[in-house]
Amino acid sequence: MSWQPVSPEDWLPRGITNLEPNAWEALRREGATSVVAGPGAGKSEFLAQRAAYLLETGLCKPPQQILAISFKTDAAANLAARVRKRCPPELAGRFTSLTFDAFTKSLVDRFHASIPPHWRPTRPYDIDFPTRRVVEDELHRIRAMGQPAWQVRLADFSPGTFEAQYIGGNRLALEVPQQLTTADDFARYHWLHKQLFGTEPSKLTFVTLNRLAELIVRANPKIARALRMTYPYVFVDEFQDTSFAQYDFLLSTFGQGGAVVTAVGDHKQRIMGWAGARQDAFEQFEADFDARRINLLFNYRSSPELVRVQHFVAQALDPHSPQIQSQAPSQLDSDVVQVWNSRSTDVEGRHLAQWVETDMATRQLQPRDYVLLVRQRPDQFEEELQPIFCFGRT
Repeated sequence: MSWQPVSPEDWLPRGITNLEPNAWEALRREGATSVVAGPGAGKSEFLAQRAAYLLETGLCKPPQQILAISFKTDAAANLAARVRKRCPPELAGRFTSLTFDAFTKSLVDRFHASIPPHWRPTRPYDIDFPTRRVVEDELHRIRAMGQPAWQVRLADFSPGTFEAQYIGGNRLALEVPQQLTTADDFARYHWLHKQLFGTEPSKLTFVTLNRLAELIVRANPKIARALRMTYPYVFVDEFQDTSFAQYDFLLSTFGQGGAVVTAVGDHKQRIMGWAGARQDAFEQFEADFDARRINLLFNYRSSPELVRVQHFVAQALDPHSPQIQSQAPSQLDSDVVQVWNSRSTDVEGRHLAQWVETDMATRQLQPRDYVLLVRQRPDQFEEELQPIFCFGRT
């Protein structure tokens, strides 16, 4: 082997000049860490540098590996590519970068025989992505089978959130359920039973696969111990979007000691609440894993003017948000970015029209020199704003 370990004191970042002080602290930390980093903080770069540090110093001893879990395939591939650029091949080959769903599916496939028979799918099985209409039909079927006393409760389940909330949010029982005593238990059991045994082969969603993977490691401590021995270091990217099922799997597998977990993300960028993401992922992780929170304070992407605006918005979401320091050159006038807060859409529209009209007159511009960007549904915004935007009259 050509590679020789570097002492932790002598190790230097790979491919970049340096790291911010807080990133150095998080990178060298030996225990569980929650790294909170906003837009432009270089979260993926931080994880790549930490991987290089652990591999090149020998803290992650051969043949042990680092497991990096992302939520999207392109993010997992990007992180793996970064590590390959920063480490020699014999080290980069010990960095495993997967999505949450790919990792849990691999465990279900590999340890299929260890799943208790009352939850064991066929082999092979199909991956299912049920439409809202399919979910509605299945909930109607379950309700039709329920006893009269449960009808009101069974009718309350929402097709949009049922699986994420009631399947993802509850562990599978180790033993065969002897009696279904509540409407919730009844609905969960028959939903899963249909996926597992309603067709040949089984048709499983990724929420169900996450739950089966958690059951595997909980029911088989030797498998959980083997995973912790194989992956003594675990990274979880975009941690704010962790679902209940994914977090529970992480806790059952790596929360028993023997593995150091680094969770990276930004709770202000949570976008997967509709899909069952926990609202308290960082807080729960810090309590369960005895993790220390470290904030990354540098922004390498946004100019100082934009960082000031971002901090204003961040404080509105979280009054305790730390002040971020821009590392990008200043390219804007100090008053080119503004934040407006309106009490109604009508007031907002009229103020915007007045501002554009005044700015056009001041700078001798035309309507074609302006663009309005909206988050979604531009047709709806256009319908609301068109009557207001009568230039020359307000």
